[in-house]
Amino acid sequence: MHVTALLIFLIAFVVSLIAIPSIIKVAKEKSLYDTPIENRKIHTDSIPNLGGVAIFLGFYFSVLMFRILCDSTELSALCAASVLLFFVALKDDLISTAPKIRLFYQFIIALIIVWVGGIFFQNIPFFEADHALSRITNMIASLVFIVAIINAYNFIDGIDGLAGSLAVFGLLVFGFVFFEYGELSYAYLSLALAGSTLGFLLFNIHPAKIFMGDIGSMLLGVFMAVMAIKLANMEPLRLGLIPIRHPASLSMAILIIPVMDMLTVIIIRLYLRLSPFNADKRHTHHRLLGLGLNQHGVTLSLLLFNAFMVLMALLMGGLESWLCASILVALSALFQVLLILAFLRKAKADSEKETA
Repeated sequence: MHVTALLIFLIAFVVSLIAIPSIIKVAKEKSLYDTPIENRKIHTDSIPNLGGVAIFLGFYFSVLMFRILCDSTELSALCAASVLLFFVALKDDLISTAPKIRLFYQFIIALIIVWVGGIFFQNIPFFEADHALSRITNMIASLVFIVAIINAYNFIDGIDGLAGSLAVFGLLVFGFVFFEYGELSYAYLSLALAGSTLGFLLFNIHPAKIFMGDIGSMLLGVFMAVMAIKLANMEPLRLGLIPIRHPASLSMAILIIPVMDMLTVIIIRLYLRLSPFNADKRHTHHRLLGLGLNQHGVTLSLLLFNAFMVLMALLMGGLESWLCASILVALSALFQVLLILAFLRKAKADSEKETA
């Protein structure tokens, strides 16, 4: 079992690692770049943005070699949805797509996962209702959740190495937890995607030679969403190496950085009467850069905070599940508020220096 897991991870890693140089070469020859024509862009050079192709190739080469997707309706549906996602995202990486059209396709992808694959939250206590109505409500909530996480990983992909690092960390945690539960298919999927993402990440650490593009961020988003739903539906695990008493809270802790970043940005944009799709420099990583951290420092800081939140979710097993989740949300919200206040204070101080 452990040898198989290691092989799945390593094969995905090697395939992705080998594919990247060829993708960079083709992108340069065909001028397939992410050109920094928008003010929100951090980079100043034209850089290929098809790294997600290598993530996709490494992942699927590994999972197909080990037949992880066989004999499972939900995994087959997930496979079909992610292939559709690949072509939708590829088109967006090559020729920009309108946000509403991209959102429409994301809902179609989520619908395949939820309706065909039957992957959705089982126990969302919205209100007392009969079984059918509860099921429909949970499916709709799951649809929205999957689309939200897809976009959250797209939002957080703003500086070199950040989205990939957070994804590798989260996928390794998911992989370990699913092993604890004996869910080998999901453990192997997590490790395969972690391996292929790590192979890409070696070329994406600052200064990046390639970006993951929408293919990478959307692929990571959809699988992270599915892993989170799967874990949230699990019963508490009181045996094993690490007890997991609140699986849903652990899912929340793993996804907390991109989710809180997206919510914060959308709230600020709506407050300023801007479109939620209006790209800007109001993300968490932009504020940390504004406070003087470099791109390595920003990535490391957010990784450490993510690890802290996961540790908190595991240590608060003695509390009620709703209280554990509330504390995680409160800590993350406090982090965002303090970061905004520090950023505004520094901006004000810099402005006063310039006018002095």
